[in-house]
Amino acid sequence: MTFLNGAILAALTLGLLPVLIHLLNRQRFKRVDFPTLRFLHELQRRKMRQVRVRQILLLILRTLAVLFLVFALARPVLKSSAGLLPGSDARTTAVLILDRSASMQTETPDGSRLRRLQTQAQEILSLLRDGDEAMLIWADDPPQCFSPTPTSQIRLLRETVVNAQPGYLRGDLIQALREARRILGQSQNLHKEVYVLSDFSRSAWPPQLPEEPLLPPDVRLFLLSADETPVRNIGITDAVVTSRIIAPGRSVEVSFTASNTGAQRAEDRIVSIYLGGRRMAQTRLTLAPGASATDRLRFTPDSPGDQVGYVRVEEADDFAADDQRNFVLRVPLQLRVAVAGKDGPARSLTALALNPSGDPGAFVLTSVMSEMELTAADWSAFDAMFLVDAAELNATDGARLRRFVESGKGVFITPGPQSDLRSYATWLSDLGLPVPTDTWSGTAPARWSRVDLQHPLFEGLFERPPADVSPEITRLVVTTGAESAVEIISTSIGNPFLMESYVGRGRALFMTGSPDPEWSTLFRSGIFSPLVVSSAAYLSGIGTSGESYQLEAGVPAQLLFPGVPGEERFEVRGIENLIPTVETAGSGFVIRLPDLETPGATELWQGSRRLAALAVNVPARETELNAAPETLYRNLLGGHITELGRQTTVQAAVLEGRYGRELWKLCLFVALGLLIAEMLLGRVGRRELPAS
Repeated sequence: MTFLNGAILAALTLGLLPVLIHLLNRQRFKRVDFPTLRFLHELQRRKMRQVRVRQILLLILRTLAVLFLVFALARPVLKSSAGLLPGSDARTTAVLILDRSASMQTETPDGSRLRRLQTQAQEILSLLRDGDEAMLIWADDPPQCFSPTPTSQIRLLRETVVNAQPGYLRGDLIQALREARRILGQSQNLHKEVYVLSDFSRSAWPPQLPEEPLLPPDVRLFLLSADETPVRNIGITDAVVTSRIIAPGRSVEVSFTASNTGAQRAEDRIVSIYLGGRRMAQTRLTLAPGASATDRLRFTPDSPGDQVGYVRVEEADDFAADDQRNFVLRVPLQLRVAVAGKDGPARSLTALALNPSGDPGAFVLTSVMSEMELTAADWSAFDAMFLVDAAELNATDGARLRRFVESGKGVFITPGPQSDLRSYATWLSDLGLPVPTDTWSGTAPARWSRVDLQHPLFEGLFERPPADVSPEITRLVVTTGAESAVEIISTSIGNPFLMESYVGRGRALFMTGSPDPEWSTLFRSGIFSPLVVSSAAYLSGIGTSGESYQLEAGVPAQLLFPGVPGEERFEVRGIENLIPTVETAGSGFVIRLPDLETPGATELWQGSRRLAALAVNVPARETELNAAPETLYRNLLGGHITELGRQTTVQAAVLEGRYGRELWKLCLFVALGLLIAEMLLGRVGRRELPAS
């Protein structure tokens, strides 16, 4: 038996009060003989013996009641040195798992969620004595240990806890508990304790949970939750540029998703989109608790270049980290397009449609060449290729062309009068396109029968869907096979006119007709020039490549670039001690970035050249602030679980776990029982007194 509040035992002296009161109340009567009452002497002696016995019993009951009340305040604990219960001299190994993920920034009436857990962690560490060991594990993904092994330098742990700040990374309690099990498995101390201090939100648990318990039965597991006060929060969980055709002066569409993970309804909230620090567009949203909504905003960028914009909820709430979502918008200043093929009307008209003025500063800068010149050229200098009436490409060129498309760029293929269908058959299939088998020419011209106006090629071309934009087609290529190709434009004879295939990260377009006047009137139709310019922007992939530069805090990333890396050093501006690694990959190179810990905008540079703008965001899962259902994780934790809420003191639960079971409640009940017995016994004595 030991006492947690041993100093209270000094109050045991209060047990003398009933004795003193009893002695002081003893009255000395003067003896007077009364002859007529002599016959009552014997009766008096018998009654007085009963009164004295009752007074002694009352004295004992009152004294014991006071003593048991003092024992209850001293908090006695039952312990055993025989191993049935832990002894007071046994040492302790304590592992503190502290959640510092983004959700711990949530503000409560008492400060952030992390602040309350820091106070509880300090209280836990203060209960450790000389010889005890402790270790701190940050529940990051992956977990971070403050020291390689448990340490007895408790002061250092307390300083680390005080200086802790919530970050923007993801949390993972499962990995942290596994690390705690590994550490405790190497400890020889009798007491093994794990303290998990977290908000236990859904974001703290990975999507896939283990089936086996994480801790053995001999480990005492304490769960300390952050403030469970209902929060107000509406966050932006996704923002991406959905426009596939991006060009200067052309409107851009950004899609975003907003989620209400708070307990209150979000009424008429303003959501704005910013680019270059200037608000470009805004809308209003109303969301019920637990609801999500996806909306779109359109705006026209002021200038070309790689830019980081963001979608933001204007009104502040309890969790500010998810109020803003960054995105990368890449507006090309100029597209470099190779137009290769036989010298003839088809090639010339295509080049003219891409750049009617021939201005070297135009949006599309064309390089017109033959097939042989294309084979000798550096393809990394082009954003897209147009193969027009190209008859001299072979299987080797086809393999190279496939690698070009796989890297994220694209090719537009159209035959012509000088085309050799047999040469097309050697390399078109490598791009997932159908093989030409014959040419069709009819007495009556064919026309377009169906146009997929929802395809990105036609994005922004028409204010209203036109009634008919079809040219007259007098000749086209008949194809077969390649079920993977998607038909964009069909003809009245049942043969596709324009098809698309996906190869790696890029695309290939195949037009079975030709702008040559002998094949169609496409060259003089109003749709031809806008269609090929849109095709150049679409095939370059610049409009969708911005999503590749949107990174998540705490998640390693890799960026693919064409060409060779060169000798100059790569760096991420604004982040110290972050050194990217470079690896060759196919026709380009890959830059691998370690974890970026802080959301916001940054840039990737090589020497004096900026390669890309980067946007770093808070992990979308960290928006899930509400605590996960206890049934989700209770059975997989293992160990002897004790939950510490606001009504339970940390000290009482911890010391009870180390030393045994506290008996203060039993002492209190015994004291109350003694007082009740004393009251009943005293009442019986008063009723009998008049009769005597």
